[in-house]
Amino acid sequence: RTHSLRFDDYEALWLWSVTELDAFWQSMWDYLDVQSPTPHSAVLARNTMPGAQWFPGAEVNYAQQVFRHVARAHAAGMPAIIGTNERGQRQELSWPDLRRQAAALALHLQAQGVVPGDRVAAYLPNIPQTMVAFLAVVSVGGVWSVCAPDMGTLAVLDRFKQIEPKVLIACDGVTYGGKNYDRMSVVQELKDALPSVQHVIVHD
Repeated sequence: RTHSLRFDDYEALWLWSVTELDAFWQSMWDYLDVQSPTPHSAVLARNTMPGAQWFPGAEVNYAQQVFRHVARAHAAGMPAIIGTNERGQRQELSWPDLRRQAAALALHLQAQGVVPGDRVAAYLPNIPQTMVAFLAVVSVGGVWSVCAPDMGTLAVLDRFKQIEPKVLIACDGVTYGGKNYDRMSVVQELKDALPSVQHVIVHD
């Protein structure tokens, strides 16, 4: 409707999407209602690989895009996160709770000096608190990297050393196969091997 275009099949749509890059990606921007406090001056300003430059001038924050749906999702009775652990314990996080917890952690990170572009490394399992931490980090413009605590220390350090994180968020232990495993010794190893880390947050 917007472009007065008609496609007979998927291949025709795909062909348009890869030959008319500006029109296709602008239509995606509009359809998804991506919000930016500043307008973009072009869609694809530099069409080179590597080095492509998309939507110059725009400033998009992932957390802002996610949380603009809070009121409607909550009113519809939809939880933001449903988590179940190995013990069968179920945890449900509402959209307002997710936003509140992420905002609280974001304020804490800012109080510790985290600014846009700073890296935050997370040594966390697949739990609701990991999503809270991710949203908090990206909401303040931080760069997020996560490794699961079932990875070996050297593999985790290989990744985290490259990014020189300012903050480390870690769990003190995990449950696997019905057994609890302490991870504080690993957390200490990570902290000792990452001189860039200025602040550590441990999830109990």
